[in-house]
Amino acid sequence: MPAKNRFYRVELEGAVHWAQAAEPETDEPYPADEQLRLLSGDPLAGGEPTDRVVERAAVELLVPCTPTKIIGVARNFAAHAEERERAVPQEPLIFIKPLTTLTTGTSPIVNPPACERLNYEGEVAVVMGKEGHLISEDAAMDHVWGYTVINDVTARDIQNREEAFVRAKGYDTFAPVGPCVATGLDPLALIVETHVNDELQQHGPLTQLVHPIPKLVAFISAIMTLYPGDIIATGTPKGMIPVGPGDVVDVSVAGIGRISNPIVAQES
Repeated sequence: MPAKNRFYRVELEGAVHWAQAAEPETDEPYPADEQLRLLSGDPLAGGEPTDRVVERAAVELLVPCTPTKIIGVARNFAAHAEERERAVPQEPLIFIKPLTTLTTGTSPIVNPPACERLNYEGEVAVVMGKEGHLISEDAAMDHVWGYTVINDVTARDIQNREEAFVRAKGYDTFAPVGPCVATGLDPLALIVETHVNDELQQHGPLTQLVHPIPKLVAFISAIMTLYPGDIIATGTPKGMIPVGPGDVVDVSVAGIGRISNPIVAQES
C-alpha cells in the first residue's frame, strides 16, 4: 500500500504545479487549511517534493489527476439498483465518460436544455498508478495509486429513454473530481456522502459495493489497458432526488475531502 498522503494539481502564479500535503497525518476529515509542498513534477512520473510550501487557500485546485479515460460502473450498490427499478448486474456494468466531462470540485455543473431531470451520483473514484492489462484480482491493488471524489452527473430522463449511456453521462461538466488523490487509505473504510443544499441524501460505505475494487480493476483491465491517472468511478449509493439550477451538490469522503458544485442553467 502506498504511503499515506494527499496529492493535488494546483494553479499558482499562472502555472500548473503538482503538490502534496505537507502534513499528511491529520484527524480532520476534510482538511481545508492545510499547507501544500510543491513537487518537481507529476508524482506518477517521478516528481519529488521541493522546499517550497504554500497555503492551500493561496492556490486554485485543479482536477487532481490526468486520466486518459473515465470509466463508470452502473448499479454497483444494490439499493441504488432497487431505487432505479433495475436488476443488480451479475458482472460489472461499465460505461465511459469523455474527458470533456471533467471539471474541478468547485466549478459549476451546467444543466443542458435537453435535460429535464438532472441527478447527481456521489462516488469514490479509484485512480490508477501503474499501466496494466489483464491485471489479476490479486495484483489489482498494486496498480492503484489512490482515491478521489467524483460526482457522476447524469441526465436521468435521457438515460431512461436511451439504451446507451453516452449522452446521459457525457455532457461537459458532468464529472466534477477532487479535491485530491489520497493514498494509503483502506478502501473498505471509506464512506461516500452526498448533500444537496446542506441536506444529506446519500450515505454509502464501500463495504456495500456489489463488485469490489479488485474485481473492477481486473474486469476493466481485461477489456482495455489502464494507464496511470485513469479514473474508475466505483458506483453510487441510493438517495436520488432531482436537482437543477440554484442547487448546490456536495460530495465528500472522510480522508479525501469534499467537492461542492453549484448547478447552473446553460446559457444560450
